[in-house]
This record gives sequence, C-alpha cells and structure tokens, in this order.
Amino acid sequence: MVVELLIDKLVQGGDGLATHDGMKVFVPFSAPQERVRARIVTQKRDYAVAEIEEVIEPSPLRVAPPCPHYGVCGGCQLQHINYQGQLVVKKLYVNEALQRIGQVFVPVRNVTAEAEAWHYRNKTQYPVGPTGNGMAMGFFKRGTHDLFDIPVCLLHPVEFDRLREAIRAILVASGETGYSEARHDGNIRHVVLRQGTRDGGLLAIIVTRTPQFDAKAAELIAEQPGVTGVVQSVVPARTNRIMGPQTSVLAGSGHLHQSVLNKTFQVSAPSFFQVNIQQAEELCRKILKHVAPRGDELVLDLYSGVGMISLLIAPFVQQVTAIEADVTAVEDARTNAQTQAVRNVEFICGDANREISRVASADVVILDPPRKGCPADTLRRIAALRPRRIVYVSCNPATLARDLATLEQSGYTTHEIEPVDMFPQTFHVEVIARLGPLGSADG
Repeated sequence: MVVELLIDKLVQGGDGLATHDGMKVFVPFSAPQERVRARIVTQKRDYAVAEIEEVIEPSPLRVAPPCPHYGVCGGCQLQHINYQGQLVVKKLYVNEALQRIGQVFVPVRNVTAEAEAWHYRNKTQYPVGPTGNGMAMGFFKRGTHDLFDIPVCLLHPVEFDRLREAIRAILVASGETGYSEARHDGNIRHVVLRQGTRDGGLLAIIVTRTPQFDAKAAELIAEQPGVTGVVQSVVPARTNRIMGPQTSVLAGSGHLHQSVLNKTFQVSAPSFFQVNIQQAEELCRKILKHVAPRGDELVLDLYSGVGMISLLIAPFVQQVTAIEADVTAVEDARTNAQTQAVRNVEFICGDANREISRVASADVVILDPPRKGCPADTLRRIAALRPRRIVYVSCNPATLARDLATLEQSGYTTHEIEPVDMFPQTFHVEVIARLGPLGSADG
C-alpha cells in the first residue's frame, strides 16, 4: 500500500514518525516536516513501517548524503539531514525520551557543534566474511547481518581505508578464511582498527574463531605504514560479541595512547575509550562544570574505564574512588595514574553494584555505564550514599530516562540535561545529567 505522509519528527533510532488513519508510521531516511509518498512494508497491530518512494515536499533540513552507500550500509542514519539540523533532531529526541520514559521534565540544553562532523572515529570494527573468490571486510547492510564490502567510510580516518585493504590482501594471501555466521566456520571474524592521538599510531586487532593465526601474516600487518601493534582476540562461540575475553600481542605494542585535555592515557586493545577525541574533551569539560569541584570532595567514579574522568578531575578534589569491572582497563588506569603522578585516585577492579557497598561516603558520584544503563539496585545504593551531586553520563537516552526515574524515586531531582554529539551522522548521542537531593537548589 502506498500512502502520502507528513513527517512530524524524528525519533530515537533516526526514523521519521508520521500518522496515517490513526496509526503511527515509522519512515527511515525521512526528515522533519516533509511530505513523502511511501510504501507500507511492515504493518503490525499498532504501528507500521514505510519506505520512501518519493519526497513530495522536502524538509529544509534535507541535503544530499555524500556517501554513495548511504541507506544500504547500516552505519549512518542522518546523513540526509544537514549537520545543524542533526543537532536539533538529537535534542528533541533526548527530550522526548526523558519525558515519555522517565517522566523527567527538565529543559534540554542545545547540542553544540564543537568538533568535526566527518572522519572523527578513532576506532572502527569491520566484520569479515567469506566470498567466492576471497574475503569480504566491511559493514553490515541496514537491518541485517549481510556483509557489505565498501572501500571508503567517511566517519573514520582515511588511513583506515588503506590499512583495511592491505590487511585483507595479507589475510587472503596467507590462506585465512572469513567467518560464516550461518555455518560457524572460517577463522577471521572481525578486524578492528584503532588510532592513537599522541603519535597517530595504528593498532590492528584480528578477531579469530580459533587460536590459530598465521605468524607471518601478523608480521606483514605490523610492517604496514603507521602500524605500531598487532593483537589477536579469540571468540570461539556463536555470538555477536566483537572481542573475546583474552587478547595476545602478535607484534609490536598491545596498546596505544590517547590525549584528552593535555593528559595522555594508555589504552590497551580491548579497553573502552571514547571514539571521538574532540568531543571527549568537550564531554570532560562539561563533566567538570557539572561537578563544580571545591577541592574537598570525595568522588566516586563508577564504570571508570582507563581512568579518563577520574584522572582529569583528581587535581580539583580531595580523593577519587574509581570502580571498573574490566581487568585490562583497570591495569591501564593504574598505569595512567602512575605516569601522570596522580596519587589521590584509588582504582578498584570489580562489579560496581558489589563494590559500591564498601564505599562509606561520597560527595559526588559520576557514572558512565554501558548502553544498557545501571541496575536499579546500583542506583538505589548510589542514592543511599546521599551525595551532593550525581553526574550521569549516558550514550542511550532511553536507559538514561529509565535510570533518572529510579534516582528521582530515591530522593533525587534532575537539575540539568546536556547532550554532546559524540556520533555525527548517526542517531546516537551522549547525554550528561546532573542531579541533586530532592529540595536542594545546588544539584
């Protein structure tokens, strides 16, 4: 069925939302306030999904996407909207998620454009698969796990395109095979590339199904321009997980260095770090602003990673207790503290919910959990510490809204919401929320 639709707004996920005969219709690659002719491709009891056949009246935000693979590749959702428009769209769906899911009614600050909108990623992971005459290495098609082999991506450094092709040629020549999800055979599952900021070094991570990997291939990859290390990660199970629990260095170094606000951080191959360094700096500036340190605070930093936030805030407070479950990240964090001669941060390796029970008090709690957010029990334990401020950093407005509702039920009030555009051209957005005890003006 073909229908004419007026797109009301964009929602989380990047789809446009329209209404037809009282039913919500989601329209990928549409823009706010444009009229389209679209074909209904999926219809459920209370919603439908439609694909655009013709843009009748384009939105003033619509532009021609520069990537020729946009719409087929699943990596980007907003290239058809100009960048200033993307920032407005992201603010609106952060606000919508907070109000609809969390019943949190706090004005959302404007999303500011502080960094480049292209070639910003310092890490990209490429799924690998078999082809009739070699090996595919690229991205998944939108909404599928069908591998789409494209030579150029506009979001990561141009060095990645050259290195990816060199690695593919080396792997094929060595006799390695791409992994088949359907058959659970083949050896190379992913190639992950990371780039450091201190020296621009490139780290190549080869993710395999079996522990076997050709040593000569590793040597040849290490000889490629800019490569400072080659690492293997083994994932033997049928899973969508990218990296395995153990990594081994095959050549060169197993880590690189990232610089944020004039501080240098060691980041090992499996350790998490923000993919957009320019916006990571903006994020940290805003976190410092929301903490508003006076010099005597006891700070609790949960999900602390390699210690970026802990070590940046340490000079301005009395003591930081940082909790992180990933062993490698904690090792990186302790190395970073030693390198930076920071002595007022204690890094604890363990589950946040378990370890927080051992914390006696905290004036400020900072938390930056994964996309799934925080367990409700962890949030209640945070509230029980009665910190003066809670600064919650999230990459998922939906789980943030849910968790803010739990904190507000535990005696806290959300005072400020500030998005940061860590992921231009995609629907993803980082959000900082600041809370204080119910009734306090200084949240």
